[in-house]
Amino acid sequence: MNGISNKTAFEDITNYTEETKDKMHASGAALVIIKDNEIVHEWYSGTHHFETGARNIDRSSQFNVYSTRVTYVGLAAAWAVFEGHIDLEDKLSDYFKELDKEILGETTVRHLVTRSTGLKIKNDTVQRVFDSGTNIEGKRPDLLAKIVRKATGKTVNQILTEKVIKPLGWKSTEWATEGKSSLVCDIHSPDSQPSIRIGSNVGDERNLYVNSRELALWGSLHLNKGFMDGKQILPEEVFDLSTTIQSPGEMGENLPKFGLFWWLKDNQVSWDYNELGTDLPEGSYQILGASGCACLVIPRYNAVAVRMYNSLYTYQNKNFDHIEDIQTFGNLVVKELQLSIK
Repeated sequence: MNGISNKTAFEDITNYTEETKDKMHASGAALVIIKDNEIVHEWYSGTHHFETGARNIDRSSQFNVYSTRVTYVGLAAAWAVFEGHIDLEDKLSDYFKELDKEILGETTVRHLVTRSTGLKIKNDTVQRVFDSGTNIEGKRPDLLAKIVRKATGKTVNQILTEKVIKPLGWKSTEWATEGKSSLVCDIHSPDSQPSIRIGSNVGDERNLYVNSRELALWGSLHLNKGFMDGKQILPEEVFDLSTTIQSPGEMGENLPKFGLFWWLKDNQVSWDYNELGTDLPEGSYQILGASGCACLVIPRYNAVAVRMYNSLYTYQNKNFDHIEDIQTFGNLVVKELQLSIK
């Protein structure tokens, strides 16, 4: 898959990505767009941090993708469902015996992967915040990773390494356990020192580092339902499960809909907090991480768009609206793709 320089065709989205880098106080950024299984635009800017001597951002730079990683946990879970290890209707109480069974109630794995459990779980305590399936909440991939491990005997990392990463020869997708020069530092605030988040390689922590090309290939793998490099990596059904609406039937029509953590475009959604741009066609899906990294898949245009940043200053920064930003990103991608095919 070769990179193609096409600055004129993708000038607006490139300029916007650069401007956003400055607004969110990121030191580095990257942009990769795939159309019809070819990289049609690739762009890099900035450095791994703001300190003197920082390495320039390039193709080998690995960003911590933060919540973008939830789709990796989701794919491992989708495989486990396909293989019969897990059922989306399994109750959470079947897996978390240490938690109050009465409070967990009828809450299922389906509620967990669609961000609608209504539970607040910390250590061995659980609280009911709202009825399951009636609202949305933050992502809990760590809980899903535990379920996957209990059900299959394998970690998320083991499953993905065996089923995806090794077969495709990816070298820049890893839960980092030690520092190295290709890892891009996190920027926490304008005055903070750069840092790198290191953890275990189990696959349940916030230390998944990926370069821009391999995150784009991750999106492409889903777009092509597992067919890549001339072979079927995983069954199509695994990707159908991951990227089609799995939200429970009782979820209100106006609330966002999810696959296995992927945020799905549903034109009936009218909720203010919606990460998908208004111009994205139905069937599109996206995931966004805290550092600004995002992977957007647009089946209508047979396209994937990935952007990378390294700023964790997006929520505290009063001058930056992350919802407006990610919606604008999606709308601009659609605009550029439409222009490129005229």
